[in-house]
Amino acid sequence: MVVGICEETVFRGYLLNRLRKLVPSEQTALIIQAILFALIHLPRYLTTYPALSPLTIISQLVTVALLGYLFGWLFLKSRSLWPGIIVHSVWDLLIVLLIGS
Repeated sequence: MVVGICEETVFRGYLLNRLRKLVPSEQTALIIQAILFALIHLPRYLTTYPALSPLTIISQLVTVALLGYLFGWLFLKSRSLWPGIIVHSVWDLLIVLLIGS
């Protein structure tokens, strides 16, 4: 839950709001923050042992970028961090329970 709160506060609460003022459209801001959100997860995929295949890393990054877009969309539609925090935390919990850390 802590990760969901922290990442949502930084990426949606701060970064997405900042990007909305800097780029011409909300859609562009959503895409940029989703890509940056995926990229901060890259070190984890590159340091996993045993090493992940390049295709697995790319698919993980795409998944995380799509989730970042969803979390950003939830934030913009609700005008609240809580829907994203809840969905993000549930997602992380399911990953740990179903796949492992």
